[in-house]
Parts: sequence; structure tokens; C-alpha cells
Amino acid sequence: MEIARERDINFLFEASCGGGIPIIRALNSSLTADEIDEITGILNGTTNYMLYKMSTEGCEFDTVLKEAQAKGYAEADPTADVEGYDACRKIAILSSLAYGYFLNYENVYTEGITRITPEDMAYARELGMTIKLLATSRKVGEDSFYAMVAPFLLSQKSPLYSVNDVFNAVFVHGNVLGDAMFYGSGAGKLPTASAVVADVVDEAKHLHRNIMTNWSSHPLKLMDMSEVEGRFFVRVKGTTVDCVKSAFGEVQIVNLKELPDEFAFITSTMRQGEYEERIRALADNILTMIRVKD
Repeated sequence: MEIARERDINFLFEASCGGGIPIIRALNSSLTADEIDEITGILNGTTNYMLYKMSTEGCEFDTVLKEAQAKGYAEADPTADVEGYDACRKIAILSSLAYGYFLNYENVYTEGITRITPEDMAYARELGMTIKLLATSRKVGEDSFYAMVAPFLLSQKSPLYSVNDVFNAVFVHGNVLGDAMFYGSGAGKLPTASAVVADVVDEAKHLHRNIMTNWSSHPLKLMDMSEVEGRFFVRVKGTTVDCVKSAFGEVQIVNLKELPDEFAFITSTMRQGEYEERIRALADNILTMIRVKD
């Protein structure tokens, strides 16, 4: 980016995030770095397809992965998709444009979907929610940012709730703009080709003039993950509601008739470090933890 600016040429990469979705143009031209407070996206079509199938058909992870590979959605080595690495790199690019500082993807906290089970999906349905792999970054103070990739429980109020199959979407919140969402085909030869051709046309229209402005080599400093606030969905076995309330105070309890030997709860909003301290009392009883997107 610096070399391109010095030489008055352009290095464009619209197809790098969201396939044919013109999100990078929007971040670079329509929105300014001072306006954006949050970017949250479903940025990997493979994992979105897999979670959708697990949610609607009750499939096991390994089963739906083989199906995704058979359809050409997942690579023979699906690690970059299912471990969240692909979405991690994309949120790093989008955040760098949004906030005007360089975010190194290696600094982004990343979880994949390999631990998500049909039982987790059953709880989500009971709550009227769904599970999505989200890549998110947020400005929480003048110089405070966080970024992460992880599975989240989403309510039906979320604009990302209905983004299914292999589609991608990017939600942007700005202090002037308010809410906006960009939705479309996140992969595929034609959507991706359209983004590449659009870059070529932009190059031709702007010969000897640099048009990519919202990028800096100055690093984006992220707050420690222990300071990030949120709510947590936790499945437990071999403990009691009283023990959970003793550790966490008032929580939302969720029971499923088909899983009588366990139950789940949703915490109040707290820092991740506080959650980790409180959950130690139940460490031997935890089946899974998934964050809740508010």
C-alpha cells in the first residue's frame, strides 16, 4: 500500500473480502475512519453453509464437512475455513480500512466451528436463536479496539440471523451512518470475477492517481481479550442450578427435554476475564461455551 501511494499507482483488492460484495469500496470511499464504530461479518461461505445445515438438518460436524467438500465449498484441507483463519484475515483487512490503522491478523483472537454440535443447535432453536461464525471488530473508546473471530448465538433481531447457506454479509455501524449491511455471494467464480474486473476498471480510470486512502502502516492496538465484555452461553453436566447461581448470580436457565442429563445457562454481561474467573467453580462440568451477540 505504501509503495503504491509513493508511485501514484493503485493496489486494489475488492475480491479479498466477501467475493462480489463491494464492501472495500464502501469502506474506502463512502465511509470515513472517524465514522465507523463496529464491523461484524459472516465472511466465510463454507462455514456458514455448514452451520446452516447443522441447524436445519441436525447434521454432525464431520457429516456436513464431507458434504461441503463434495459440493466444492470446502477444500480438501478445510483448516483455514473451519478453524476461522480465513475469516480472521478478512476482518483484519476490513478493520484496517475502517479504523485507519493496520491490524495484523496474527493479533486477532480466533476460534473455529469444530466444537459446535447438533446439541448446541438444539439449544439455539429452543432460544429462538441460531449460531454463526462471526468476524467482528469494535471501537469501544477513543483508542480502544477489540477484534475476534468466534461462533456466536444470534437472536432473530440481528440483521445477520437470516444470512444462510454460502452467502456472506457485513454489518457496519457508524456514529453518523447508523446501521448498514452489505449482503451477497461471498465466493464463486462469477461474483469474484466481477470484483476483480471492477478493480481493473478502477485502475484504468485512475491512471497515475492513488485512490486507496484509508490505510496506514501504524499498528492498531487491541485491548486485552480479558477486558472485552459480553454474555456467555454455557452447557453444563453433573452440576446444579444452585451451583451455577452461586458462581454467576442470576442467569437464564435453558432446559431441553431430549437432553435430561444436562442444562445450559446464559450469563449477564461481564468481562471475559470475569467469566473465566467465575467458571473455574464449574470447570469439570462444562460441555461447551458460546458467546452471545448483543
